[in-house]
Amino acid sequence: PCNYSIAYILLFVNNGIGISSSRFETDIRKSQKIEDSWIVDGNFNNNMAAFISYPADMSDHTFSCYVNRSGLSFGYFFRGGGSLPNITESIAEISVSACNDRAYISMNVQNVQRVEIDDGRNRQVMEIDSNKPFAIVLPSNTGIVSFYDVSGNKVTYFEESLFITAT
Repeated sequence: PCNYSIAYILLFVNNGIGISSSRFETDIRKSQKIEDSWIVDGNFNNNMAAFISYPADMSDHTFSCYVNRSGLSFGYFFRGGGSLPNITESIAEISVSACNDRAYISMNVQNVQRVEIDDGRNRQVMEIDSNKPFAIVLPSNTGIVSFYDVSGNKVTYFEESLFITAT
């Protein structure tokens, strides 16, 4: 019993069992060296989390993706991050190996105002602040995802993959 307690404590201290959703911002700022003055914004579900960090003048960005893996896991595990041209210039649809959900991350230079999700039976609309970057997570079986700018024009997104095994 004592050996299990020590192993659990070591796993917890080293984030070996994952981080809780309440610790995302702390983990992002520490692990990716994000300044206190930067904004951290994002979204998560039971399987995946995605965040974008940026200064108030929106001159730079860092994205962060986490996966909540099955098995002995009590939280999320960092799977990748950094900076991507597709996030700066458009929208990146990010997938992580071993996770079926998708993250959509953008500095929103196209002034995206809404995302529409059509599963063939229903159409769901999510409003987005057209003046701010965004990071949203959607289940893989969501359906067709379409983004629209403030003028109603469709905005394309580009696929990015993080080939990191989430086992």
